[in-house]
Amino acid sequence: MYTMAVKARKYEVIINTNWCKGCLICVALCPKNVLAMQKAKAYVADPEACTGCQLCEIYCPDFAITVHNVSDAHVE
Repeated sequence: MYTMAVKARKYEVIINTNWCKGCLICVALCPKNVLAMQKAKAYVADPEACTGCQLCEIYCPDFAITVHNVSDAHVE
């Protein structure tokens, strides 16, 4: 049996809720529906779906979102 190493990339989306004004821009722009709204603030609803595109971070007018590459680990 052969195994192939697959590079798994994981991203962490961090939202500073003190800065978030609930404008919905990040929710609307996320291509994978990672973000959603709760109590008029954005939150990370599906962290595993994040592809690291950073559209939420780039277009957040309040600079409330950061996207970090958590690992570049090899998975077998």
